[in-house]
Amino acid sequence: MPLIRLVYASQFALPFNAEDAANIVEVSMVNNRKHDVTGVLCYSNYYYLQCLEGGRDEVNALYQKIVSDKRHTRPVILMYTEILHRAFDDWYMGHIPSINISGGIILKYSKERQFNPYTMTPESAYQFLLELSQINAVL
Repeated sequence: MPLIRLVYASQFALPFNAEDAANIVEVSMVNNRKHDVTGVLCYSNYYYLQCLEGGRDEVNALYQKIVSDKRHTRPVILMYTEILHRAFDDWYMGHIPSINISGGIILKYSKERQFNPYTMTPESAYQFLLELSQINAVL
C-alpha cells in the first residue's frame, strides 16, 4: 500500500483555546501511533492547517473523522499525493501553536501577512508546514 500525504485546511467551528489544542494533540498522538499516521497540525487566526502522512486507508479514515468533527468547518483538501517517504516521520502529531507563527513566515508562502491557509497553493501550504516544523523542532 502506498504512502499518502494529505494536507487540508479548515476553520474553527467552536471557540478554541490552549487546553483544546493540548487535548487534540494528546488524543491524536495515541490514535495516530496505533495506525502509523504521522503529521503536523498548525492553527492560528481561526484556521487549522494539517498534514497527515501514512497508508492510504489509514489517512483516508482519519480525514473522514476530521470532516465529521464538530470542531471543524469548511474542510478543504489542499494536497493529496503518493509519496516515497514521510516528511514528518518523527511526529505522530506535531503541533505548532499560533505563537510560533510570524507574519514573515506567512508572507513567504502566502500573498498576505495574516494566516489563511485557503489562500495558499497546495505546495506553499505543505512547504509552510515543513518550515514551521523545522523551526519548532529547534525551539
